[in-house]
Amino acid sequence: MLISPSLSLAKYLTEKKRELDDWFAMKARESIDGGLIKETIKGGKRLRPLLLMLVFDALDGKDRESALDVAYALELAHNASLVHDDIIDWDYYRRSRPALWRQIGIGRAVIQGHRIINTAFRTVLDKGVEITRLFLEAWENSSFGVLEELFSSTPPSKMLYLRIIQEKTASLFAAGAESAAVLAGSSEKMRNLARRYGLLVGTVYQLADDYVDLRRNKGLIRVILRLRNIDEAVRKGYIALKEGRLLRFLEIIQQSSRFYSFITELLRECYDEIDKIVDAMEIKEEYRPLLKEFPRFCVEQMLKESK
Repeated sequence: MLISPSLSLAKYLTEKKRELDDWFAMKARESIDGGLIKETIKGGKRLRPLLLMLVFDALDGKDRESALDVAYALELAHNASLVHDDIIDWDYYRRSRPALWRQIGIGRAVIQGHRIINTAFRTVLDKGVEITRLFLEAWENSSFGVLEELFSSTPPSKMLYLRIIQEKTASLFAAGAESAAVLAGSSEKMRNLARRYGLLVGTVYQLADDYVDLRRNKGLIRVILRLRNIDEAVRKGYIALKEGRLLRFLEIIQQSSRFYSFITELLRECYDEIDKIVDAMEIKEEYRPLLKEFPRFCVEQMLKESK
């Protein structure tokens, strides 16, 4: 199911990551919070800014400095959310190092997360109202994870699970891809295609992340016998989520004996739609295979962590 990235994609991503890291280091030096920003983003995969630059290049964007600035803001927003997530979830480590709250204390880490977010929004504000609006919408979705239409006549499992993923994780991927289209001066049609592409890339990445978490907690599977199917698991999980019991929600979701096949099915569907979207894009032809391979690369990077 997974396709290894070609040499051309690997070379492209290596070069872009170097470009991004150099730019991020320069921007951090210009910030009063540069030291903590540098520490916070250290060791990240840079998948969101890499996605932005890939779409920007595919659309033949010209204002590269603006694209790099928005990519920087995107990485800051993502890492600020991780700072707060680690506190909420009591995660002791991030990227094989003590989480920021363990290094500087919970109070300072909360404030630092807010300051990083502020830096991200100040950066995109200089790029115009439209880019700022995309970031605000993505941050709102990521922060609140509003779940709608739960009790429709459609079985809620897939709909609910995908909505959680898209609001918690994929919204920043979508904002990055659409921002690239805006910066490249693309049409409304291309903006919509880019946004959908980014949303699906973020979705497959989170699916792989959930798969890895499931692999690391195999013992949870044995208690699934009391749950009849994924729909029941998701309904119970929704109740737990609404009551603020996030760990219970994750436990219930992971306790499905069908969850492995469930994730595999969703991955296939996302890959198929991604390929169709890329085929419909008006882009530089040499970037078409790279755009198709990039989501597979994201999944492969996550799956490596489960080995």
